[in-house]
Amino acid sequence: MVAMLRVREQHAGSLSCPQCGSDLVAASPDWWRCLAERCSYELTAEAYSLYATLSELFERDPDAFFQIVRAHRDELRALEPAWMR
Repeated sequence: MVAMLRVREQHAGSLSCPQCGSDLVAASPDWWRCLAERCSYELTAEAYSLYATLSELFERDPDAFFQIVRAHRDELRALEPAWMR
């Protein structure tokens, strides 16, 4: 929980809603939601932390971000049986 609070302090007001672009705000200790009245976008604090981390990585170094994404994709595909590919 302390780690979540640190993430909350670090990224408060700095991330935009992926659907409409408005700010994300803390709805409760466990949920974040879009500030826009017409948007119903919500996510858990854990998902928000992941979103904040990945957004920061993408903004800092897009090439490294996509390299990590490709490596993760390749790792997951290697777990599939060959006939499912």
